[in-house]
Amino acid sequence: MNHAGMSHGSMSHADMDMGDDHCSMNMLFTWKYKNVCVIFSWWHIKKFSHLLFSFLAIVLLTYGYEYLKYYIYKSQINRGVTAPSSDASVSSNVGRRNRLSQSCWYGLQVGYSFMLMLIFMTYNGWLMLAVVIGAVWGHYSWSPRIRSIALEEASLSCH
Repeated sequence: MNHAGMSHGSMSHADMDMGDDHCSMNMLFTWKYKNVCVIFSWWHIKKFSHLLFSFLAIVLLTYGYEYLKYYIYKSQINRGVTAPSSDASVSSNVGRRNRLSQSCWYGLQVGYSFMLMLIFMTYNGWLMLAVVIGAVWGHYSWSPRIRSIALEEASLSCH
């Protein structure tokens, strides 16, 4: 096939990025870290130092997700205990505001969890490990506090 007479417009090989500096996407589990992009094209792991920084950032992001779950639970308990119920119209407005607020917090939590899922779906063992470590650390830190709030709430409802 002769391409000599065909026009390729204004595109030339000089316009194309022919280097190895591109985001790779794996659909199989791997421990390779070079050219992994994490969620965004600007979060591009090119060197081992980038991997270390990304690992730490993902651990902290996942820890923050566990804190967010704790914060939402704590604020829901506080709103349930302190919501006024004397006037029906005031109560219904407060109830709507509380439901709207809870829905917004829930939306934030779901979006955050999907972001972490996308990190996990890079199929990169190092990044998957970072998500798990952050989740374990966050659960270890915040889960006992959720249980203590639930026990406190249970003891208040008994008296």
